[in-house]
Amino acid sequence: MARKRVINDSFTDMRGFDVTRDPNLVATLARGLQVLECLKHKNSQFMGNKEIAEITGLSKPAVSRITYTLSKFGYIKYVASLSKYTLGTSILTAAYPVLANMKIRQIARPLMQELANEVGGVVSLGVRHGTQMLFVESCASATSVTPVVAGIGARIPLLVTAMGRAYLCGLFPNERQELMDQLSGLEHFSGAEVQTNLSEALKQFDKWGFCFAKKGLVKETRSVGVPVLAKVDGESFAFNCGIPAFRLGPNQLENDVGPRLLNLVRSVERTMGLT
Repeated sequence: MARKRVINDSFTDMRGFDVTRDPNLVATLARGLQVLECLKHKNSQFMGNKEIAEITGLSKPAVSRITYTLSKFGYIKYVASLSKYTLGTSILTAAYPVLANMKIRQIARPLMQELANEVGGVVSLGVRHGTQMLFVESCASATSVTPVVAGIGARIPLLVTAMGRAYLCGLFPNERQELMDQLSGLEHFSGAEVQTNLSEALKQFDKWGFCFAKKGLVKETRSVGVPVLAKVDGESFAFNCGIPAFRLGPNQLENDVGPRLLNLVRSVERTMGLT
């Protein structure tokens, strides 16, 4: 029986992915991408071949060949003093054109910065990456002494965050159901939990036009999210605005910040000709 190659869900959304399942899949390339996913994890900046093998389920010889190849092309770098690998600069050359060609970032950024300054918070734009949301732009208040900013490339949970919930609400029903099925298959979410979170998000969206993070998710910060209601180059986006809880007055998120973010998103949609 062929051995299944899997990668730990805490590092990627390819959980349980079997590289032998799809006959059209280039298995060696898939394994190389799994290795890159390991090194992208924020809590593991440096990793050795042994650790990568344990996480991915790949054999040590296979990991050695993959890391050698990736390092030769500059996608990862070997740190001799640690006998470990870290991401290399070739990752930037691959990522930059993607960001540079996102017209929505260029249009939204001035409005995002303006709103962040007005409310004293952080405004971000994200897309889905597997079962997480990936930040592609983020603007912090210019007057904030200690802004908490999840920068470009940061990933946050989809089901329980304001941005993720807004993203779900902006999808077509069939797209949303397909994603719900994926979330229900994850070991840390039961089908009932997925449905409860989705129902809560949809109720918020129907009432306000925006969504809030799951109650108690982050005590120090409260956030609100708004989806872009049309696809941009085939991609769905969502915005969020997070503000330190101590700065918020009673119902300010519902009556002030949320409507401001909603107006920002509608303005972006009009400018891009999406409405």
